[in-house]
Amino acid sequence: MPNFITDPQLDPYMIQIDESNYAVVKNVTVEKSGKTYQQTLGFFSKLGAAINKIAQDSLLDKDYSSVAEYVNEFEKIEERLKNLTKI
Repeated sequence: MPNFITDPQLDPYMIQIDESNYAVVKNVTVEKSGKTYQQTLGFFSKLGAAINKIAQDSLLDKDYSSVAEYVNEFEKIEERLKNLTKI
């Protein structure tokens, strides 16, 4: 049976852990019905790759006026998420 990392700082994402990989799962709420479902965004062999996917997906919520703005935002999100894994 898989386990999940449900850190509030990852919300609306969580990471499913099993014996062979990490799966990134996003909680998505449908506006009309208000129902929430889980969307699997990918399977990864390393935790860092799963965190990178969360950073990439979180950038899809808005438009960017330049490549530099997009890259800067990505780096900020990635750094924040990577700091979660520092022990």
